[in-house]
Parts: sequence; C-alpha cells; structure tokens
Amino acid sequence: MRNPSRPQPIGALLRRVSRLANRLYRQELQQLGLTTRQAAAILALCEEPGMTLRRLAETLGSDQATASVLVDRLIAAQLFTRVADPVDRRRVHLYPTERAISLAERLEPARHASERLIEEALGVEDSQTLRRLLGKLQASLEDLEAATVGGRAGSPAWLGARVGPRP
Repeated sequence: MRNPSRPQPIGALLRRVSRLANRLYRQELQQLGLTTRQAAAILALCEEPGMTLRRLAETLGSDQATASVLVDRLIAAQLFTRVADPVDRRRVHLYPTERAISLAERLEPARHASERLIEEALGVEDSQTLRRLLGKLQASLEDLEAATVGGRAGSPAWLGARVGPRP
C-alpha cells in the first residue's frame, strides 16, 4: 500500500500515466484494427513518404530488425509499398498506399481523443506546462544518453553523470 504522505518516484508516475494513456489510445486503435506501432508507422510514412527503413526505425525509436518485421506486416496488409532506390538497388524507399492514407486520416481523431482526455483532466494551462516539462526532460535524457559510451544507460558514465537544466 502506498504512503500518501510520501511522494511517488517520478519514473513510476511516468510509467503509470504512460500505460494508462496508451491503453486509452489502444482502445481507439482497436476499432481500426491497428496496434500502436502500426499506427505510428503509418502516420510517420504519411508525413514523410519515401523514407528508408533506417529512417522509419529512427522515427519509431526502434532498431531496423524490428522495423523491418513491422514493415513486412504492413506490406502484407497492403498499407505500404517498397520501391527500390534507382541509384542504390540495395536501398528501398517506403510509401503509404491509398488505404494507409485513408487510415491515417482516421487515426488523427483517435490521437486527438486521448490528448483531449488528458487536457480535460489537467486543464489547458497545466497540459501545456506538462508537455513543455516532458519535452525538456526527454531532450535532457537523450543528450545524456548520447554522451555515454555506446548510449548504454547502465554504464558507469551514465550513473555518474550529472543531469542539469538545459540552457
């Protein structure tokens, strides 16, 4: 049982809130027959048609092998197409199909629905403050991760590093 007088660790709060928000978003996506990863890939490719697998993996925050499996599934579902690069045949560009573009238009309301729920819970001003603070935290932690040897969070360099406010 939690002690209400003792503040909860920020990391634990972030995980719980993220899990709850994702659950709400997943419920919206289930109606479209999509997972959160599939939805993110569709939205990314519709915003930047022709991106490579490497670029999609970076956008999704995954490795290329994971992104490749996802792309294969989306191609099988007739949502993506692969087009070989005319200069380097080893490289392929990904494009959304008309079906994916149609789904992307339906994804926007689902994405906004979960945003609206958060805004209703916090109010507009607090939602904007939270977004700003989380963006600042994300950027600071990404900088810290990039500065560590191999980007490994468990490395001694990461554990001893000082995280401070960004200028």
